[in-house]
Amino acid sequence: MATIQIKIDDDTKLAAESLFKNYGLDTETALKMFLSTAIKEKSIPFSLKSFNHVENEEQEAIRQKRLAAKGSLKGSVWMADDFDEPLEDMKEYME
Repeated sequence: MATIQIKIDDDTKLAAESLFKNYGLDTETALKMFLSTAIKEKSIPFSLKSFNHVENEEQEAIRQKRLAAKGSLKGSVWMADDFDEPLEDMKEYME
């Protein structure tokens, strides 16, 4: 038999013990169940997101927000038929 030791803060330990107790388990049994399930399923038995995944989601949300903002200007921006026309208007205004 092997021994595994981990250090966790007191609040986490107490909260975990309370949760496991509700299921009739002690912490050692709950951790053994976690390890057994991970080995059996060959994966972590709950969903994980990497930092890059979260960062990509945030970047996509920002991109979507920018696209929506651009769409809200529709009809507010116009292009003169003559490229120099606005410059001529500006020159007249400045005189």
